[in-house]
Amino acid sequence: MAVVDRIIALPEFGIPAVMPSYHRVVPEVATLVFEDVIYVAAGKDVKEGKAKLAWTVQQSRGNVKICIIHVLVPSKTIPMGGLGAEIPANSANEIMLREHREKERINMHKILDTYLHVCAEMGVPAEKKYIVSDNVQKGIVELIHLHRIRKLVMGAAADKRYFKKMTEIKSRTAIFVRDGAHISCEIRFICNGHLIHTREAQTVDAIVEVPTDALSLTTPAPGAGTLALLKSRSATLQRSGTAKLSNPFQDFMKRALSLNPDRRAVRPIAPSPDSTPLLEWQDTLQEVATSPSHGLQLIPSGYHTGHSSPSNTLLEEELEKVQDQLNKVKQALLSALEQKLQLESQFAETDERRKELELKIIAANETLQSYRQERELLQIELKNALQKAEDLSRRKGDSLDTKYFSEFSMTEIKGAVQNFDPALKIGEGGCGIVYRGFLRHTPVAIKIIKFHSMHSSQEFQQEVDVLSKVRHPNLITLIGACPEPCTLVYEYTPNGSLEDWLRSSNRAKQLPWQARIRIATELCSVLAFLHSWKPSIVHMDVKPGNILLDAHLVSKLSDFGFCRLLSSGERSSNNTTVVDPTDLKGTFGYIDPEFLITRELTTKFDVYSYGIILLQLLTRRPALRIVNEVRRAISAGTLEAILDPLAGEWPYMLAKELTYLALRCCEISRRNRPDLQSDVWKVLQSIRASSR
Repeated sequence: MAVVDRIIALPEFGIPAVMPSYHRVVPEVATLVFEDVIYVAAGKDVKEGKAKLAWTVQQSRGNVKICIIHVLVPSKTIPMGGLGAEIPANSANEIMLREHREKERINMHKILDTYLHVCAEMGVPAEKKYIVSDNVQKGIVELIHLHRIRKLVMGAAADKRYFKKMTEIKSRTAIFVRDGAHISCEIRFICNGHLIHTREAQTVDAIVEVPTDALSLTTPAPGAGTLALLKSRSATLQRSGTAKLSNPFQDFMKRALSLNPDRRAVRPIAPSPDSTPLLEWQDTLQEVATSPSHGLQLIPSGYHTGHSSPSNTLLEEELEKVQDQLNKVKQALLSALEQKLQLESQFAETDERRKELELKIIAANETLQSYRQERELLQIELKNALQKAEDLSRRKGDSLDTKYFSEFSMTEIKGAVQNFDPALKIGEGGCGIVYRGFLRHTPVAIKIIKFHSMHSSQEFQQEVDVLSKVRHPNLITLIGACPEPCTLVYEYTPNGSLEDWLRSSNRAKQLPWQARIRIATELCSVLAFLHSWKPSIVHMDVKPGNILLDAHLVSKLSDFGFCRLLSSGERSSNNTTVVDPTDLKGTFGYIDPEFLITRELTTKFDVYSYGIILLQLLTRRPALRIVNEVRRAISAGTLEAILDPLAGEWPYMLAKELTYLALRCCEISRRNRPDLQSDVWKVLQSIRASSR
């Protein structure tokens, strides 16, 4: 009777076993189809990310599920809206930082949603995963570890520089991921739609082998088949705590040979190149443990004549015993897997508790920090209150101090402005109305302050206190005051403000570059004088509208209602004081940007405003965004194109030196700004000397 080989499918292990049979059967192999998941690393460059997705789908012929991974790297700087500059993220307050981080997160999800839409158009299911990290390559490696990624597609080019004949990885990120990712992950590096390199997956786990001592059964008939035996790795499972496994197929074949003493053993048959590939042992055991539907399917053999012999019956019994042993192995693996899941659940609970404790510690630290800040603010308020009390006491005791101003009655004020004749009005703002008048045979400017609140009264008293004691050629002269209502009497400046001259083309022509340099020098002089006063005086509202021009176009700094005096105690601490956020004064565009963040007031506040005015004298452009415009012009080599032509032909080297000086004054960090008296004044004196 002829013996024919029969292929019996073993779904648990995914390979065919050859068993002897006594009737002819058509060979068949069971094929399992699994849905594949490929991870694609996509960044902010949407065009490049779409190309990666299209390549991945094309290579997989659509039978794939895509998972898009992304690393969100928080920016280290935060743009200052409206100021055209950036500040370090670690210098920003908590609210600004949180808002900026939320914007980054929203923009990231928009990009990832775009990728998901592309996958949907190609008919491929997709999802997204991301991680926050300060480094892209480390973030990708961590994602591979967290999600146990087995297949990954990412770019190979360095910094978007593509090469038509690229044969190796150029990107530092790709090289880092190739060397640092887990060995079980297969990574394909592509560039411009071409596969550049593939890092194959490796494994150190046990594999299913074909033993060299496996026996093959033959018969006298030609074309007899072979039997490939599975070699058991029972020692590995025994070390891991599971049941010790024997080789059921070898036991079965030994019994079969004992029942058929006429069969002779011949040489082992090696697997052919086109045979079914062997699966890794670990993956096979996992599939057995997690797939209850995969049972051992052994097809018993029978005689071609239609009746059973005792030997064949014993073979069928041996097959049943083999299946029983495999079922026991499967139960042991299921038990081990259940224990593993329980341990993972316990680890997860422990990790959650650890995270809760960390959050509680962080919250406690934030509360403690908040209490410390409140204590510091209270100490500063107490210090300021003591200083104010000391100043008040000193003022009361020093009644003989020299004051250069007179007190006028309201009757004199009304007579000077002809009972507030509208024809004599020369200006009006949010704080008051200014009239031109004639008082005690002297032309004057009379400012009637609008009384809105206690702040108006305080500003009135502060301007009287400062201007009645301080004198400088480029400081507006306070002639007198009338306390009820709050009225200030100044010297009259017939040429209006510098803002009027810069805004009007006709007037700007009458202000050549020589006069503009002189005005810049005069403004530097009066500000340096105020800063050197004891205590230091910070104007806090230096702008072209508060720089008045007399009959000879000599500049006069005015409007001291917003100024602050730095006390001696404040001067001893880096000449800095903290200002209440509700007491913010000044004009937007001229305010120190660092002061907006820290609320720390120093004399460098006025230095920033001075730098903006110097740029306006050079270019006659609005204050907002003027710093960025000038910097771009310098970078592009087009500084001459933005200089104000109405000022005449600027000497280029002189204008360039003034521009660099102004940009130094406009640095975001006040530590990088120059001192007016020691630095700026020397440069201006040198420029004036060379321009004569």
